[in-house]
Amino acid sequence: MDELTQAIERVDLPELVARFWPDSGARPGRPGLYRAAWRGDRHPSLSLFRTRGVWFFRDHATGESGNAYHLLRAAGMSKEEAVEVLLGRRPLPELPKAVRRTRPKPTPPLDQERLLREAQARLREAKELPEVLWERGVSLREAVALGMGLSPEGDLLLPIYDREGRVVAVKVRHREPREGARYRYLARGSGTPPWHGPGFGRRAGVLVVEGELNAVALYLALGDLLDVVGVAGVNGTLPEPDGRPTFLLLDGDEAGREAGRRWQEELGGHLLAPLEGGDACEVAHGQGREALRKEVLARVGEALLGGEP
Repeated sequence: MDELTQAIERVDLPELVARFWPDSGARPGRPGLYRAAWRGDRHPSLSLFRTRGVWFFRDHATGESGNAYHLLRAAGMSKEEAVEVLLGRRPLPELPKAVRRTRPKPTPPLDQERLLREAQARLREAKELPEVLWERGVSLREAVALGMGLSPEGDLLLPIYDREGRVVAVKVRHREPREGARYRYLARGSGTPPWHGPGFGRRAGVLVVEGELNAVALYLALGDLLDVVGVAGVNGTLPEPDGRPTFLLLDGDEAGREAGRRWQEELGGHLLAPLEGGDACEVAHGQGREALRKEVLARVGEALLGGEP
């Protein structure tokens, strides 16, 4: 991960907005609807929100959206100025006294390993597939085998494995969205590491997919032929290329199309056409695992025959 990406993932975007534009009403660490003060916004139309541990914005008046870098650019900073701010090479304005952070109350450290073990035991004891995994193309037995767990509230805990099979983060999929978000990481500061399927490195090629649960569905469908990696959405951290034939599969929406071009620039490989009938989980559930396998392998074959990288 490059230095700028790390800075974007660490930055408290509401605090940054509060420092540069005190009239915005933004408060450090708090998502909400604020004023885009740099364009004279008189009515709050700037949403600041956190997804998968990273801050994003959406300007409902202009349609602009993105991460902290994109916000600084939208507010009129040059590329160089935005990079200097995010990398700490430019002094920031003081926080207005009215919005300065109060000292947080100390909280005990999160025992992520213990919570995951308890969640795994809870899922092993389940009599049927929990609601949070309905229509995701995975059975209860498979979820248990892949180390998933269940919280007391019915949320899914998905261990994120690195290429060596070590747990580097735990992703939570809420049974019902909370504060507008379906996903979060169990522990803060986890970053957005990609999920690697079991036995990574043993196959001849790599399939890189948008979404960890989509990667799970694809691992179960064709993990005997391809190593599968799941990226945390379009803005998640990409895996390190390893020289093997690589295939990229994203959703067919605008965000997926834009990210696909960026993924291909960073990873090389073949950008596959989006699946028909939804994402991998939806196809696996609606049409069956064998149909998902055939559709993806057909796209892989077309990419190879097309003679692209």
